[in-house]
Amino acid sequence: MIPLVLHTLVAMLPPLIHRRSSIWLHTIQLLPSCHISPNARIARSAVQIMGAPMLGVSGGLLAAETCRAGGLGFLAAGHLTSSLDSEIEILRQHAPNSPLCIGFIGHSTYGGDARGWRAFEEVLQTHRPDVVQFFAPAIARKGGHSTTAATNVDLAHAHGALVMAQVGSAADAAEALESGVDAIIAQGSEAGGHGLRREVGSGTLPLAARIVGLAAPNGIPVLAAGGICDGRTMAGMMSVGCDGVVLGTRLWASNEALGNARFKEKLAKATSGDDVVRTQSFDAIWNSYRSIQWPDPYDSCGALRNDITDKWDTRQRELEKVLDSAAPPAWMEKYKHANEVGDSDMAAVLCGQGVGEVEGIEPTFDIVARINDEAITTITSLPKRVLLNNDDDDNGRS
Repeated sequence: MIPLVLHTLVAMLPPLIHRRSSIWLHTIQLLPSCHISPNARIARSAVQIMGAPMLGVSGGLLAAETCRAGGLGFLAAGHLTSSLDSEIEILRQHAPNSPLCIGFIGHSTYGGDARGWRAFEEVLQTHRPDVVQFFAPAIARKGGHSTTAATNVDLAHAHGALVMAQVGSAADAAEALESGVDAIIAQGSEAGGHGLRREVGSGTLPLAARIVGLAAPNGIPVLAAGGICDGRTMAGMMSVGCDGVVLGTRLWASNEALGNARFKEKLAKATSGDDVVRTQSFDAIWNSYRSIQWPDPYDSCGALRNDITDKWDTRQRELEKVLDSAAPPAWMEKYKHANEVGDSDMAAVLCGQGVGEVEGIEPTFDIVARINDEAITTITSLPKRVLLNNDDDDNGRS
């Protein structure tokens, strides 16, 4: 693959991708040295592609291959489990010069007490990540709700990390910008996995467009997340001013992604976004028997429709009553077993509405490279679709 040159596209389409802040300058300096071996193919994306930090999916090998393809590969810290250390080691083995990027789930990382903050700071001190991403919530205060308390952003910056905040509303974006983040991820309701409840969330395109407007005065880059599995959709996000996109579902359907193989195959068999629903059903069940619970308004996830969503998605209050009863429902053990063995008839297969564009399980490098090429092809073809006014014709009209 012939590497694409960033400045060529910038010269062609300055309104779309001219803005760049320190986070991308920092990353661009690091990416050329990402490699698996001296003879491995190296690509430089002409457009900015980030791999989402997906719990149980985004490990060291996926991050390494995303980086090698010219993207920004992330590890998922999840609920700060011990597996993070081993995945960082895998990343270092396969891409020793790549930037270390880690995504954190806010509500479980900090846990509302000092222990969570200490564990978070220990990760920063031990591994020295180049970039961190925060979500659910994006902004947390060490002293609770005090407006004078240090935030997770302050702590990350103190340890030399750049900060990306993933938000699902314009209000949350404004708070993140006020807190001094280096980039914003606009996560729309088309996204797979956890996000805002559907009654409070927004579609990716209008949300991203609004946040671009909020971030523009300070030159903060904005990435779009949700429903993006091909270059055409990426081009659409860039047309409203986004600096890049985040890939989740499409990178789960890759050879290098972690996770149950049976769930991956279901992604490839999905026909369109009609197969996906944003639901609270799975989190209601999860919260009924797990110690770490997803809080309102993040207790909602995009997933493939199945027996659980068909029965309970429109009966949320009834489901909660069933789960709150003294005895667990008869189907609970079957549900837990389904998650262990990969039975998608009951277990949640998390994915976004772009899943219909997933045609198979492929190498991460090829996925990122193809989406890059598709985006460039789409963007450069746009002038052919624009009807320009002809003054002579206009003057001849009555």
